[in-house]
Amino acid sequence: MAKLTAWLVTVIGLLLLLEAANLLPVLTTWNKWLIAIGVLVIGIGKLVRNYKLMK
Repeated sequence: MAKLTAWLVTVIGLLLLLEAANLLPVLTTWNKWLIAIGVLVIGIGKLVRNYKLMK
């Protein structure tokens, strides 16, 4: 889980930097969706781990 969280946070940070630098405008139009999905995956993964729904 720590690896997944680290990768997703890195990708989210990269997307935020691309948007701030105004690079790749085609990709940054999807930033809100990509960041929301990344945060949702991290949250669901942590909840599943904390409540031991995965074995």
